[in-house]
Amino acid sequence: MGALVAEYGVHSRAIREVLVALTDRSWTLADLVQTFAVPRRTVEEVLAALGPDLEPGDLPRIRVDRVAEYRRRFGADHLRATALADPLGPALAEAGDLLATVTRLRAAAPPPRRALDHVAATPETAVRRALWLDAHFDLAGGHLLCVGDHDLTALATCLLRPELTASVVDVDERLLAYIDRAAPAEGLAIRCLVGDLRFGLPPAATGRAELAFTDPPYTPDGVRLFLERALEGLTPKGRILLAYGFSERTPALGLAVQREFGELELAVEAQWPAFSRYVGAQAIGSASDLYLLRPTNKARRKASRGGRPTIYTHGEQSAEASGGVAADVASALVDAAAGPQRLPVLGSAPVPGELAAALAGTGELAGTGELAGERSLAALWTGGVPGPARAGAVAVDATADPGSWLLRILLAADARRVAVAVGNQHPDLGDAASQRALAELVAPKWALRFRRSTPGPTSALVEAVTVDEPADPGERLVRHVLDRAHGRLVNVWRDGLVAVAGLSKPAASTRVTTALPAGRAAPETDAAGARRGLAPEADASLMEIPRHRLAPLFAAIRASAAP
Repeated sequence: MGALVAEYGVHSRAIREVLVALTDRSWTLADLVQTFAVPRRTVEEVLAALGPDLEPGDLPRIRVDRVAEYRRRFGADHLRATALADPLGPALAEAGDLLATVTRLRAAAPPPRRALDHVAATPETAVRRALWLDAHFDLAGGHLLCVGDHDLTALATCLLRPELTASVVDVDERLLAYIDRAAPAEGLAIRCLVGDLRFGLPPAATGRAELAFTDPPYTPDGVRLFLERALEGLTPKGRILLAYGFSERTPALGLAVQREFGELELAVEAQWPAFSRYVGAQAIGSASDLYLLRPTNKARRKASRGGRPTIYTHGEQSAEASGGVAADVASALVDAAAGPQRLPVLGSAPVPGELAAALAGTGELAGTGELAGERSLAALWTGGVPGPARAGAVAVDATADPGSWLLRILLAADARRVAVAVGNQHPDLGDAASQRALAELVAPKWALRFRRSTPGPTSALVEAVTVDEPADPGERLVRHVLDRAHGRLVNVWRDGLVAVAGLSKPAASTRVTTALPAGRAAPETDAAGARRGLAPEADASLMEIPRHRLAPLFAAIRASAAP
């Protein structure tokens, strides 16, 4: 054991802390990693070096007859005497009720999704983040943007300081639905917006927040992308809080990420080592550092809106899995989009170029001129279909869909036909009820056909064909809104009432204001004119509104068309 400690030299303190802890009681390996923020491989080295000095059994502990020697030899008294007090310790000790509430909320939240690199932070971490923010900023009356929030940092911070408002942007619709239920139940002003950050920050979240918090995927591209979106969400004097960790064994990865700070013109104002603790992520010691980043005046010009589809470390959207759409899927997809009419097809994929071979090699599309070609999924998501292509068809490769793309594609695309390739286990295709729910949601615009296990066992195709404009005024008004999913909802709705119900613009505006779901029609405004406490329907587009709010929204739209 002495040889291992000597090998680490002045960096051996964490190893000594592990050794002394093992003289006190039995530990699980996961608890040792998380408590001391030591990588799993390092803990395993320590346990291997201890060998016969460990008690027999599954949970390691140093033998009783060796405890005194180990405590003396590795300086237990010195460790205790020189340990620094936790500056948040007193505040955390007084935050028992907050911790209990956050623990309850965390237990009821959706489980982590490995494909989105979710690793759950402990409830105590969420509370510590809130306490740290409250100790360093005047949160009352401020606005916090959480760029992804699986750890419920927005809930914890607003519970501590209810005068704070927050926006949460995430691609996980389950999480948004949960936060959107939990926040009003706790009396909190938290607005949820759906957005895949690879395609941009939702416009309704842009330029609103004084503080942005993010705990991104720990790839250099992932960290940079989430920081870029945080930048887009800030007011001119805003700050970014970043949770990021790397193993002591991989300093090159940490350097690659930290270089992104300079590339983005972000100054590091503070760094707190091992601030956040996680259930998992043992390779980095189940911990991450907290960075306080200050943008320079050039920072926003450095941010790019270009998509980075392979920001994750697992699943279909990881760098290792980014081989593009399979040839047989691309061929079947383009054929399904063209349909019996052999319509010209616009291809759309996460990365431009993936459908090019299928589009170029399909004889039926020859001579289609400007209608054939490609448009990235990011462009489709944020801007829809170019005008000339709306008389044709759209083929979309969404085989890497994390679960939220399919509906957004159907909202975004305006064409006679749309075909979307997804995984065969996509949540919207899992059973008849799931298929029916999606079909009913978009029924005023699309008739859907679900083709599972097509063209092979791992893929599926969803075909959408435009339906005739409904005769019922309420359904026609919903169709009007669906056809303009990128426009600001309240304006689109108002203009639809003018066209469908024959109202004047002022009367239509009044009806929209009173009909908005949950009665949250008018945004609160502070002395500086900044909007506070908005429901997503108040100033967002249909593309930004979480899925769980769409059915009640459409019901309100239908009802508003009545005389």
